[in-house]
Amino acid sequence: CSSVGCTNVSYKGGACKRHGAKVKVCSADGCTNQSVKGGVCQRHGAKVPRCRTKGCPNGAVQGGVCVRHGAQTKRCSHDGCTNRAYTGGVCVRHGAKVRLCSFPECTNQVKMRGVCIKHGAKIKGCSFEGCTKHSQEGGVCFEHGAQGKLCSSGGCTSRAKVGGL
Repeated sequence: CSSVGCTNVSYKGGACKRHGAKVKVCSADGCTNQSVKGGVCQRHGAKVPRCRTKGCPNGAVQGGVCVRHGAQTKRCSHDGCTNRAYTGGVCVRHGAKVRLCSFPECTNQVKMRGVCIKHGAKIKGCSFEGCTKHSQEGGVCFEHGAQGKLCSSGGCTSRAKVGGL
């Protein structure tokens, strides 16, 4: 964004939504989502490219594939950091702003529709019969087959929690 001190992503005219960028809204009755293609949002029928890797449900980022399958994305500009860059060219750990839950005095990150899980965001559950855990990858939890990233420390076989460790 071209406004002084603002690090948000800019749209047409060099401004972010907060500083006056005009973004098109979905044409479906009562919908306030941003339109993606053909005047509608994804929920109301806009078709967006999917990763061409067989069985992958992620959106294509570059060259028809998602980040997991080879699309290159910008990396954090902080020395030695290999995390994905978001606003301002840095990752969340190094200062990129994250959206917080709109519920008063809640400091959790937004998961869906402006709220965190605690305040109503619906997260898909594991598809394994009788399991009540959240799905992580491929519709299942870690216990039932989701792989996740492994720790990058030599010889460690645990799943990574923060910063690849």
